[in-house]
Amino acid sequence: MRIGLLGGVRATTDDGEPVDIGSPRSQVVLAALALAPGAALPVPRLIDLVWGDAPPSTAPKALQWHIAQLRKSLGADVIATVGAAYRLEVPTDVALFLEHVHNGDVAAAVAAWGGMPLAGLAAPGLDAAVAGLVEEWLNAVEADLARRVVASPGAVVGELSAFVAEHPTREGLAALLMTALYRTGRQADALAVYQRVRRHLVAELGVEPGPGLRAVEQQVLAHVPVSAPVMIGREAELAALAEALRSAPVVTLVGPGGIGKTRLASTAGGAFVSLAEITSSADVPQAVADALGIVARPGVSVVQAVVAARPALLVLDNCEHVLDGAAAFAAAVSSSVRVLATSRERLSVPDEQVVVVEPLSAEASVELFDVRARAADPAYAGDAAVAELCRRLDGIPLAIELAAARVRSHRPADLLDRLDIGVRRTGAARHRTVRAAIQWSYDLLSADEQALFCRLSVFAAPFDLGAVADDHLIGDLVERSVLTVHDGLFGRRFRMLEPLRQFASSLLRDRAAAMDEHAGWCLRQVAHVGALLRGPAEAEGVGRLAELWPNLRVAVEWAFESGNPERADALIRPVVTELPLRGRREIGDWAARLTGGFWLIWVAERNIQGSSPAALPDVSDDPLSRYARAYASGDGPGLVACLPEAVAAVEDPHLQGFLELMPSGTLIGAGRFGHVDHRVAALAGRYRVSGPPTLAHWALQTLGYSAMFQGREPDEFFDAAADVDLPPGTLSANKTTEARRAFRRGDLAKAFELLGAHVEELLETGNVVAASVVAVEFIAITRESMPAEAAKVLGYLQHANDFGAMAAARLVHGLTTDASGMDDREALNYMRAALSAGRARSGSRTPPAGRA
Repeated sequence: MRIGLLGGVRATTDDGEPVDIGSPRSQVVLAALALAPGAALPVPRLIDLVWGDAPPSTAPKALQWHIAQLRKSLGADVIATVGAAYRLEVPTDVALFLEHVHNGDVAAAVAAWGGMPLAGLAAPGLDAAVAGLVEEWLNAVEADLARRVVASPGAVVGELSAFVAEHPTREGLAALLMTALYRTGRQADALAVYQRVRRHLVAELGVEPGPGLRAVEQQVLAHVPVSAPVMIGREAELAALAEALRSAPVVTLVGPGGIGKTRLASTAGGAFVSLAEITSSADVPQAVADALGIVARPGVSVVQAVVAARPALLVLDNCEHVLDGAAAFAAAVSSSVRVLATSRERLSVPDEQVVVVEPLSAEASVELFDVRARAADPAYAGDAAVAELCRRLDGIPLAIELAAARVRSHRPADLLDRLDIGVRRTGAARHRTVRAAIQWSYDLLSADEQALFCRLSVFAAPFDLGAVADDHLIGDLVERSVLTVHDGLFGRRFRMLEPLRQFASSLLRDRAAAMDEHAGWCLRQVAHVGALLRGPAEAEGVGRLAELWPNLRVAVEWAFESGNPERADALIRPVVTELPLRGRREIGDWAARLTGGFWLIWVAERNIQGSSPAALPDVSDDPLSRYARAYASGDGPGLVACLPEAVAAVEDPHLQGFLELMPSGTLIGAGRFGHVDHRVAALAGRYRVSGPPTLAHWALQTLGYSAMFQGREPDEFFDAAADVDLPPGTLSANKTTEARRAFRRGDLAKAFELLGAHVEELLETGNVVAASVVAVEFIAITRESMPAEAAKVLGYLQHANDFGAMAAARLVHGLTTDASGMDDREALNYMRAALSAGRARSGSRTPPAGRA
């Protein structure tokens, strides 16, 4: 006898003959037993599962009757009595499926899945178990598709598209679809997937995409180099990599520089993190944070953020020089996230599987040379000397490609004559082979090309033609394959492969001059980005800044290192408002290394976002420093007193408006409604016409809260704010507005869900300063259904800050206060738990907010 639940409840004999299992209630009893393979279910538990929260008084006798009927149909020994419990004794398709899952055989698990469990059968008491099975299936599907994307991305695009359409909140599936599309040359389609998923997450759950999905978007935007859809001579490695990723939590591609580890790893998709530019193991978490778009938050480590995001795959590239840090990070996340590393030696972490990347075979080496040679010179028609040339280059792809790039000026026989490498086969010797090949290619460059090649080694990320004055030489370096080029979202971008960059850096004679040139390019770039961030093209500015950020960090650090704070000021100032607008707290760290009242403001903002009580550094007393201290302490009267002088002390009109808008919440809490309404209304009008959209949104939200506190209808402002399209990652109170709308419509479950999603996001990002705003909506939504919880949060709100005290006095009436000593983070955690409980009681089966 066999029992099936997947695709519907059924029973068959060993010969496949169907067996009648009786009424729907008998089927539910059988399903309850089959969903607990090998376990004896006590009678009370079975009654709960079969009849739910309201079983009839006759349930025990009815259960005995159904068990008797099932034994009559299926056989007396199919259901065993174990004390006051029952246990199913025959195989089930669910047990087989779960066995494959627990063994890590995702392909077999997917094949064993026969459809929705209990299809066509109403069994509310089993909904949780069914949901758990579906989640296990989707996890298996995602892991299996990730494996198949490595081997053949084009073959899974259709299947992935269907899954993403059916499960739009599962960001791992969306990331895999984007990867598959990108690997097959469909960059625009990959970006369109991201935008569709983002719109759905924002509209339905009120959350932005997580770091894993954002990282894939950034890879597509930056056009991270990938190999051709079919890699020459790497069929065995592709198969080995796919199998290793299926079975091991950590996989390391090992081989000498230039052997193609990065190119092979890039076929796997996932969140790609290059460790090439860092010099210390301690910097590994920051490199991961940068690549995944994770902004540093107090109380939330990068490891925790990555685990929470659960990317389908995390790729750590170029680990050899920071091996300890890469190994520690991989080990820390590997229980929840699969890791693929590339290195010249293994990471030596638990459960690591090593895939050795060998040199190309003789046939594949010649094929690669011919392909690259024809790309460099269409007239190339092959040469008998190529086989020996590739043998002398040890079958190392980078060395072969560098040689093939020279066929326009050197015949293969000429190239062979110039080689003095010899036949080598050990790993260490292959490192020397690559360096010798790069040295030989470098020697063939002109003096000007050599100088530029070395100067470009200081770039930490892709760059454009404006990076160097002698840009006509860029094309020559591309032709000689020492630079790569691709079409990014914002134009053509150039970069240097890591073995070449390391070589060029070692020969750089005047590093200071190269760094100054790099900083000059960054200054021009950041000025352009800053102009975009101030106007209607703000979203483009946010995208360009994400692309620029690794190079900007290098330039800022060089400015500090070389004792040039004026340059650091000029690099940071155009984008300084990204700290409050999108939480780039590294700006606050840089501000703390500069002097003056202006920079004190951004140190204060960094501290406020993190709810840090750290004292502000001492600076000379001026209007801006007084503004910073009043802002940091929430001193409304002090802000009113110093605001005119502080605004006048800043010449930039954009920053003047920003300084007026930043403290509006404090001024509302101080009862300065007339000031806020007058000044912020003027700013809202300006921003709605000329941008940026985020400041128009912020101004409208501010006017809405001002109206609410004065007893006027606020929804016209909140609705207008919600209609503004915001760049990804923008800090916004829109979710509280959406929760209030759902509450007004009578959808309490949806209101709990939306507000809970916002609380989850604030805790995840560390933006706990917004707790008082959330508390206002929490009390409004819960005061009738959960008065004790509302009273507890009211106690927090009264003492949170001036805004909270004003809200408690003006918006909440008839509710007894429960004294509370909670801080912002404690209040958010309390509200999260209360909303989760309220959502369960209200009947919502929507999963908790967070990353799918």
